[in-house]
Amino acid sequence: MRKSLLFAATIAFALGAFLASCAAQAKPVSETATAGPYQVTLKVLPAESFAGAHKEMTWDGGAKPALLGSKPQPNHHLVVFVQKGGKPVENATVHIRYRMSGNASAPWQTLPVARMYVKGKGRATMHYGNNLHLAAGDYEAKVQVGNTPAHVFRFTVGGD
Repeated sequence: MRKSLLFAATIAFALGAFLASCAAQAKPVSETATAGPYQVTLKVLPAESFAGAHKEMTWDGGAKPALLGSKPQPNHHLVVFVQKGGKPVENATVHIRYRMSGNASAPWQTLPVARMYVKGKGRATMHYGNNLHLAAGDYEAKVQVGNTPAHVFRFTVGGD
């Protein structure tokens, strides 16, 4: 009986340590920069739903959102929040390109930019971006708002 309890406690401890490690890897990214008159915050979060009973986002224009279950399966939500004078910009022209870091000759991928806001919270949560699949690794994203020079954000995505 004691051996069974000890074994169960050991397994529970190992599982807890493993889950804590996974949670640390899945930590959301949030970085802010100034681009001309805009404050731009890049966020990399878990993929979010645009449809069904558990819908988290409301699509408000731009590119069609990549839906959960599409190929390749989106695992992240790469978005930017744009503010001017402390208020969200509702109709910004936003371009986002990204690539894995470490290879300066790697091609930049264009992210189809959807305009969206959090369901039930209104346009005060307006942001731009899309769901996508990112493998674990280091990335850079070029974000351009209107005619301002592009700002390069650098971030790391942990294993899923």
